[in-house]
Amino acid sequence: MNNLFVGKAKESAVDVVINSIKQLIAEDKLKLGDKLPSELEISEGLGISRGSVREAMKVLEALGVVDIKVGNGTYIVDKPRENLIDPLMFKFLLIKPELSELKEFRRLFETDVVTLAIMNFNKNEKERNQLIHNVERLKELRDRKASPRELADNDLEFHKILGEACKNSFAERIYSFVISFFESSIYNSHTNQNYGTNALETHLAILSVIEERNTDKVKDAVGLAVDNWEGLQKRR
Repeated sequence: MNNLFVGKAKESAVDVVINSIKQLIAEDKLKLGDKLPSELEISEGLGISRGSVREAMKVLEALGVVDIKVGNGTYIVDKPRENLIDPLMFKFLLIKPELSELKEFRRLFETDVVTLAIMNFNKNEKERNQLIHNVERLKELRDRKASPRELADNDLEFHKILGEACKNSFAERIYSFVISFFESSIYNSHTNQNYGTNALETHLAILSVIEERNTDKVKDAVGLAVDNWEGLQKRR
């Protein structure tokens, strides 16, 4: 296992460890649940200090890549998990993309997600029923003039279920990231609309094209949703 770890020039010691682990996972030489070599073995294999190895492992643990079990070693996680720290999310939050860029990206990606949900219609009955229940719940929230937070939570749940309905784990995970990035703007949109009326209109449109398996109208349904979202952002 020692010879698997080979560092590259001009990398910090911590980056050497992190990139080595990343490469081994990409090459399928490290898999879920695998135990890593000891700090000493990794440090000798890469020619760096044990302190740098220890620091790298703390970073990887924070990113949800490894589990450090005191007295028992360090392991690749048994299963991927949602992380409290997401460096890509922070990067996007810091650069603050233009509203027009966000609109274009969401329109493109959400169109594909809805299309996948239609393509996998025979596999997602459970999720389609959940979407129907979610929309019925939104009607109740609208009628009792629920708070923006309750409405936003319902909205986010709709998109979470929509991602699951596409039956593509890779697309679902990316869509989950996308919606997480849009979370604050979705909340803001519910402070600017009449108790979820806009969301109800757009969610019904998306649900309708899925239930009808009408791929020709997907762009229109998603376009309505994105245009409504953009319009509500501009009211802020």
